[in-house]
Amino acid sequence: MQDIKTIISQPKFREVIRFGIVGGIATVLQVFIYWLLAPRLNHNLALIISYVVSLVVNFLLTVYFTFQVKPTARKGVGFLASHAVNFTLQFLLLNLFIRLGVDRQWAIVPVLAVCIPINFLLVRTSVKKL
Repeated sequence: MQDIKTIISQPKFREVIRFGIVGGIATVLQVFIYWLLAPRLNHNLALIISYVVSLVVNFLLTVYFTFQVKPTARKGVGFLASHAVNFTLQFLLLNLFIRLGVDRQWAIVPVLAVCIPINFLLVRTSVKKL
């Protein structure tokens, strides 16, 4: 029992939990908007719109809640750079999965399964280290 208390009390563990909460909110928001738009718009346009809305919410929650740091222009640029990589990866994978036959409404799910762990490492570096 003491080992669990020790793990839970670690700042890095709490950071990962907060990242999961913020990431969960941003992901649900992105998927919800994508699902609303994908039947009506081109899937790439639906991805762009859903990603941008999610990105703004994600940045604000990331700096204030996840990593509890002051937002600065430098951190914003780092955050945007890490998300540029993430968005590019999402864009490429979305189109790949759709070409492989995954329904365009559901293709976002495996895309996010690949991109979320990569995004954590990129965002953590951009917000904590810059």
